[in-house]
Amino acid sequence: MTELTLLMIMGLIGYYWHNQTSALDICRLTGKKLTQQKGWAFLDDSLIQVRLRIKSRRGKLSLFREFQFEFSDPDARRYRGTITHHGGVVTEIKYFRDNEIQTFNFIKS
Repeated sequence: MTELTLLMIMGLIGYYWHNQTSALDICRLTGKKLTQQKGWAFLDDSLIQVRLRIKSRRGKLSLFREFQFEFSDPDARRYRGTITHHGGVVTEIKYFRDNEIQTFNFIKS
């Protein structure tokens, strides 16, 4: 019975790892596309996960993740933004530039 429990735990860890890396790849690609469209540079090719929760989406429990990223404009000033990933898709991007918050919603509530 111990082997079965360990196998289930290992399976859950593997599923979480796969899900996490997929979410990171999707968010990184979306952040790069947004910054490239705006003429900015996506810095360090990295995201920092700042929030992980389990929330309901369309009647199912799913992982809600929030990532931070940094970008710079052509004048080399650094800014910060956040990407929200919920239920396998990017739902929102916010970026903070020149004391102004811009929000892009990808999913209708």
